[in-house]
Amino acid sequence: MRWRDRIAVLFFPPGMMLTVAALMLFFLHMGVFASDVHNFCVTHNYERMSFHYTVVLTFSQVISICWAAMGSLYAEMTDDKFLRCFALTILMLNGAMFFNRMSLEFLAINYREERH
Repeated sequence: MRWRDRIAVLFFPPGMMLTVAALMLFFLHMGVFASDVHNFCVTHNYERMSFHYTVVLTFSQVISICWAAMGSLYAEMTDDKFLRCFALTILMLNGAMFFNRMSLEFLAINYREERH
């Protein structure tokens, strides 16, 4: 164990590192999703959407949901209500982002089939 790992363990409760990592991935996915919604709804420039990275984004979102679930399980073993609420919120946000992403993908596929 390196000294950086020890500092992270000292500052965060058990399982909180997984929740924070899931939160960072959520922000990354939120940025990509906002860019895709802007390209789909506002500019109608479909070639700038992230179709080429759908597999990578889906895998990343599944990993983020798994990390959030593990962090939530660790948080359930503590007595801290704030930590449990935070972990469950991150889990629900990641799940909602996954379904939003998939619905945008299917909507864009249907739209591109009809228009092109």
